[in-house]
Amino acid sequence: MRKLVLIALLLAVTATAADARRRGHGYLRMAGQAPGIEALVPPDWRLAPQEENWQGRRFLSPEGDAWLALYSSPADPQALTEHLKKVTFVEGEDITYLRRDRDWLVVSGFKADRIFYRKVVLACGGSTWRHIAFEYPAEAKRSFDRFVSRISSAMDVAARADCNETVGRAN
Repeated sequence: MRKLVLIALLLAVTATAADARRRGHGYLRMAGQAPGIEALVPPDWRLAPQEENWQGRRFLSPEGDAWLALYSSPADPQALTEHLKKVTFVEGEDITYLRRDRDWLVVSGFKADRIFYRKVVLACGGSTWRHIAFEYPAEAKRSFDRFVSRISSAMDVAARADCNETVGRAN
């Protein structure tokens, strides 16, 4: 089963890279990182400096007006609903899309003139939450739709893949 998941992830990354080559764009592969979600980050995006008390990875667009955060956190089986509520509701945001299941959640909407998108998936046999979060200018929605979809789909595959490597842990 693990081989099947890894093959699916490899195919997703390969298809995305081929599409990028057709459009003249490559994708970033961080040194020392296995192919996966980070392989889908455009090469002109830069890794933000590490923040104190937070071990995820945050990438910034070349203009600095958009960002993508990748991180994981331990999952407490007794607090699943509480965790999903914390991911869903953030002060100052207007939710326009919310979809939830027992072990994942997607929420997006507006924060003033910006769009936010968050997804959290329970992974590693229920022991880890894997998170992605985007924020970008609302006027750039069309140009971000495909990027957000690719990262979101890759996260679904990664949540079922090998759990020995983590994206980063939130403290």
